[in-house]
Amino acid sequence: MSFSRPIAWNSPYLPAKIANQDHMTDNLLSDRPPFISFLRILGMLIIGFGLIGQIVAVIILTLMVDGDLMSALSQPAEHPELRNAILLSQAAGSLVGLILIPWLYLKTSENRDLGIFFNKQPRNIALYSLLILAATVGLAVSISPVVEWNATITFPEWMRGFQELAMQMEKNAEEIIKVITDNMTPVDLAFSLLVVGALTAVGEEIAFRGMLQTELVRAFRNPHLGIWIAAAVFSAFHFQFFGFVPRLLIGAFLGYLYYWSGNLWLAILGHFFNNGLQLVGLYLYQRGNIAFDVEGNTAAPVEAVIPSIVLTIGLLYFIRNHSRRDPSPDHEFHSQL
Repeated sequence: MSFSRPIAWNSPYLPAKIANQDHMTDNLLSDRPPFISFLRILGMLIIGFGLIGQIVAVIILTLMVDGDLMSALSQPAEHPELRNAILLSQAAGSLVGLILIPWLYLKTSENRDLGIFFNKQPRNIALYSLLILAATVGLAVSISPVVEWNATITFPEWMRGFQELAMQMEKNAEEIIKVITDNMTPVDLAFSLLVVGALTAVGEEIAFRGMLQTELVRAFRNPHLGIWIAAAVFSAFHFQFFGFVPRLLIGAFLGYLYYWSGNLWLAILGHFFNNGLQLVGLYLYQRGNIAFDVEGNTAAPVEAVIPSIVLTIGLLYFIRNHSRRDPSPDHEFHSQL
């Protein structure tokens, strides 16, 4: 892949051995100082998704909802007709804030495009899809004790105000989810999978793994530190403290999938499976096809957790060793980072 602006190979922010190479990894996002690039991207996401994307979402809601929108949103459980409006507004917000604006940022600021995240194709995408699906299921069971702990954490008295705020935000999020997922028809499920599963997965992986994680790994020259900090930013962006730690672990899981493979599709698949399995599980639970409520915060029994941990680690070890890119200058670059 060629770019209209050459990379500054004598940049002091690159290892000397790498700077002297004739060509560089296609996954290089910017030749700016990495922390500067990270802050620019973070600001772009705050403005793009946190402001512009939300304005677009509110406009969609306003056009689709009759009557007092604020009153309806304050009590969404009493307005089941909000389902499609909420999904469409979320789709529009994600499309604008997490895909369109990052694409424009790359084009205008870095002379790159989104293809830099997808140029290392896995040899057998069907096999990796099955492996990632199994690993996602194993991870969900493995971290269920963490989910239960994080959902029931209490704060000291001097942090009572924060706890009440966090609980209210959690309640609001649960009510929105309830409107989206209650009494789903097969068509509702398919629409939810498209928006909450596919579109959200693509947008958030471009933003948090493709962009933020790439620059954090470059900044610290330590993939583990970059992956975990990006996962923390990813979890914080959801503004749900009582799910912060499980979401942090999921973010790290997705981060390693991207780092090991060099292709964002693997992380997108993991993200889609994580969201999609919850939607399908809720659908089956509501229809009485399964007895387990996937939205519950109860930990799985230890006899299920331990084998799931072993299974997940084994699958991740296999993915790590077999999804690596062929030896090349760009692989050497990531190894040195």
